[in-house]
Amino acid sequence: MGKKRLQILTCGLVDGDARAVFKTTDFDFRRYKRLKMFVHAEKVDQSDILEDGDLSLFLRLGSDFTDNYYEYEVPLNLTDWGTSDPYAIWPESNNLDIVLENLVDVKLNRNIAERENAEHIGLTIPYSEMDGDNTITVLGAPSLSDVRAIMIGIRNPKKQSFDDDDDGQPKCAEVWVNELRVTDFDNKSAWAATVRAKVDLADFGNVMISGSKSTPGFGGLESKINDRQKEDITNFDIATNFEVGKLFPEEWGVKVPMHFDYSESRLTPEYNPLDPDINFDKDLESYANQRQKDSVKALSQDLTIRKNINFINVRKDRTGQNMTKQHFYDIENFDVSYSYSEIFHRNIDVEYHLKKTYRGGIGYNLALNPKPVEPLKRMKFLKGKSLRIVRDFNFYYLPKLFSFRMDVNREYSDKLMRNKSRGDVPMRWTWTKKFDWNRTYNLKFDITKGLKLDYKAQANAYVDEPAGRIDNSNAEYMNRYRDSVWQSIFQGGSMNQFDQSIGLNWSIPINKIPIFDWVTANARYQGDYHWSASPQSLQAQLGNTIENSNTLSLNGNVRMEKLYNKVPYLKKINRSSKRRGRGNKRDAGRRGTTAQNPKAKADTTKKDLNIAKAVLDNTLKFLMMWKDGSVTYSQSKGNLMPGFFPEPGALGNNWTQMAPGLGYVFGFENDITKFSDHQSWLSTDTSMNTKTFNKYSTNLNVRATLEPIKDLRIELTATRTYSYTRESYYIYNEDYDRFMEDTPIERGSFSMSFFTLGTSFDKIQDDNSSKPFDNMKNNRLPMAERLARENPYYDGTHNDTTGFPSGYSSSSQDVLHGSFVAAYTNKSVDAIPLNYFPTIPFPNWRVTYKGLSKIPALRKVFKNVTITHSYRSSYSVGSYVSNINFEDLRDIGAPSALNVNGDFINKYDMTLLSIQEQFSPLIKLDMTWNNSLLTNLEFKKSRNLSLSFVNNQLTEVSSNEYVIGLGYRIKNVKFAIKTLGSKGKKKQLNSDLNLKVDFSVRDNKTILRRLDQEIDQISSGQRVTSLNFSADYMVSQKFTIRLYFDRIMNKPHVANQFPNSNTSGGISLRFTLTQ
Repeated sequence: MGKKRLQILTCGLVDGDARAVFKTTDFDFRRYKRLKMFVHAEKVDQSDILEDGDLSLFLRLGSDFTDNYYEYEVPLNLTDWGTSDPYAIWPESNNLDIVLENLVDVKLNRNIAERENAEHIGLTIPYSEMDGDNTITVLGAPSLSDVRAIMIGIRNPKKQSFDDDDDGQPKCAEVWVNELRVTDFDNKSAWAATVRAKVDLADFGNVMISGSKSTPGFGGLESKINDRQKEDITNFDIATNFEVGKLFPEEWGVKVPMHFDYSESRLTPEYNPLDPDINFDKDLESYANQRQKDSVKALSQDLTIRKNINFINVRKDRTGQNMTKQHFYDIENFDVSYSYSEIFHRNIDVEYHLKKTYRGGIGYNLALNPKPVEPLKRMKFLKGKSLRIVRDFNFYYLPKLFSFRMDVNREYSDKLMRNKSRGDVPMRWTWTKKFDWNRTYNLKFDITKGLKLDYKAQANAYVDEPAGRIDNSNAEYMNRYRDSVWQSIFQGGSMNQFDQSIGLNWSIPINKIPIFDWVTANARYQGDYHWSASPQSLQAQLGNTIENSNTLSLNGNVRMEKLYNKVPYLKKINRSSKRRGRGNKRDAGRRGTTAQNPKAKADTTKKDLNIAKAVLDNTLKFLMMWKDGSVTYSQSKGNLMPGFFPEPGALGNNWTQMAPGLGYVFGFENDITKFSDHQSWLSTDTSMNTKTFNKYSTNLNVRATLEPIKDLRIELTATRTYSYTRESYYIYNEDYDRFMEDTPIERGSFSMSFFTLGTSFDKIQDDNSSKPFDNMKNNRLPMAERLARENPYYDGTHNDTTGFPSGYSSSSQDVLHGSFVAAYTNKSVDAIPLNYFPTIPFPNWRVTYKGLSKIPALRKVFKNVTITHSYRSSYSVGSYVSNINFEDLRDIGAPSALNVNGDFINKYDMTLLSIQEQFSPLIKLDMTWNNSLLTNLEFKKSRNLSLSFVNNQLTEVSSNEYVIGLGYRIKNVKFAIKTLGSKGKKKQLNSDLNLKVDFSVRDNKTILRRLDQEIDQISSGQRVTSLNFSADYMVSQKFTIRLYFDRIMNKPHVANQFPNSNTSGGISLRFTLTQ
């Protein structure tokens, strides 16, 4: 435990007194047999009167020093002054050699004597026994399993009588102790075993039996001594699965899956749980009769017994003629399930714990394949294409699917904690009860081929049970219990939660109108409703919570070629282009290698080219560059209303009070003002302080594909996203006798695709200044002037110091917003909209050109050449909140109130405006050479601009990256290697060697720009240069060898960071186990 020496020096130690040192620890001694320590004692002065045995050394182990400890006391023999013999300095008679089991035996003897009501023996009285010439003392309830304190001390034994040899005088001594240590590990053997057996009974079922046992001391090879098992563990399991339906005739189609299992787990501790350092078997032997032993054994063992039986999805399958004929009343539409489980548990802390779970369910599923009714299909006068939209009118009169399921889950648990206070504290039964009743509904109804309805609902209720423990011996209580439960069941239970969802999908038949057959459109409506009960004790006071939402989505696609082909001449041009394209592909492999027919060449020469026609055709092709496009728009709304009293009925609506109405439960009615006229619906309690929420969001995505010339593809995209949440308190106002909205606050965010190309290539100067930022600062005055002109509340005055119009200073939010947008879009302040949330998004694009490889001169060198360019920019409002101090006296949409700084108070407080721009890539060139060489040249550029209204600071993060990549495949590289078991023969390998080199330089900077200070400061950034090389060789389909080398060099742009580099290289082996 420690090899340090410790000196204890005392003088004037009076008779019966002691002095000691101590140390706190946390140690388990149970796996060790002995505790040893060297001890030396001598006089402080040679003339001191001190004899052998006048003093003793004691060692205490326990949870504390005074009330719970073991003590081992050894009389000290003195070493003469001047002695140099090590065996005399550390005499064996002084050595501390404690057999730890003896300490426990003394405590066990004390416990036995206490049980026999011996006089003057108890937990609070020290109990001692001799161990040779040494003394063992125990006090309280110490345990070697959890030693928290160790004390070593010197005692001057108290004179007991006038006749003993003790002179009763104070003593002086110097004592050394050394190497307090544990020895003799407890290495007794332990074992573990597992047995499993399975019996298959043909197709009727199977029986599985398993058992395991492990003894104390068992553990893994890597386990520490104190981590090894300290229990005797016995497990037994039996599980059966039977198809009871096999007992019925096969033509009946009866399916009755049955499962039963029983398991028992018994843990017998190695040590008494109440005295964790006393061996359990030894403790049992200390009891006088078998009844006491059985009682202690039952108290100490940890026993768990599990029983389960279930019948899941009991049903009748369709057989014979019933395979095709379906009726709503068929028994095959039903299925039932039942399960019962029981868990019994007891241990040292729990005297009795029994948990029973009952589950039952019944389901109904009707799946039909109805045929549509098309009453106009055969009418001859509707045969024309223009009347197709009328002729295709159809409807279904039967649903596609209807299902219903009801599940009951009842749980009951009885628990009694074990009384460890010997009756001083009475233990009471505790119990838990749960009786859930869940109902699920599902309906799928195709109203027409293009209009489909999907409805889902789930009701979670609970059956009310009388309070108190279920006691089958109490007839009066059980009668009252049954009456209450059945009454609750007949009433449908008490609703806890109700959820429903309705979806409507419509394929808009606009493409059935001949002139619009190039357009396809879809619409979807999704409405959700949620009802949640409050705690039962608060429902009458604070009501419940309801919430709804709806999402309306519209999607349209256009195929412009179909529109162009309505013009015969344009259709001819498109067809000729496709035929020419197929011919080029077919002849590509023969060009330059096949000799031309001279006669055909002569005939071709004779043909006159119609230049006018070629110019016209190519012009029309260019005008038909728009190939396809799509628009997706979605709008979502929602409401959350607390304090709602009525409970849901069918379709989630309370039909007695018509609350909250079909419009609300189907999601399309979200206005909270409808509740103001129905005071009985909502709680009027003054303690109601839960907010109501209204949510709104829109999302717009526009996409278009352009092909101005062959192999040139331009993809345009535009996006716009806007969302907000309005929260308020909906409180009953007694003066107006109605509910009114109080303290409304609106929070939201906004983003859309943007266009900032005008300033994309403005360079950052050596002093980190920026021309767009300088323009932003200069824009503030003209922007303030424009805002003042357009605000009818402006009084026409200016600030004498700054020259800015009153109400619009240089730090005004509106002024900074307009100046920021104008500067970075490179527009004048009069050309930009003042709205924080513009309506029309700007397009972004991606351009791809693959036509260079078709140029004859380049085709001799390259297989494929692709040029790529991409531009993305976005404008976003990170978050905003409405300002409660905003005023508009004449309701004209302009601010009228001023803040303490003299600026007009905006309707919204913004925290951050940002513009993100990316050229990813600005230009990229991918080349595949005819000799299998791959080349990649790429340049990326990006910048992020964030304007904070909190500190009037602009953060600009810019990045430029150059990438050069090379790749080459060396085909059929052969190696000869020796393999295990080949007896010296070499195996030939033949595979491709893939080489790849990437070199990149990325330079990024973060610059902080202050509006009111001439500060443009780099806060972070670095130039990162990286070189990556790899060579891959596939030995087999599952084994690959890779050689690699990577080097990354960083050169920071700030002074408080240092350049660094990282180099790595090596070889990796990849083995794929599965494919």
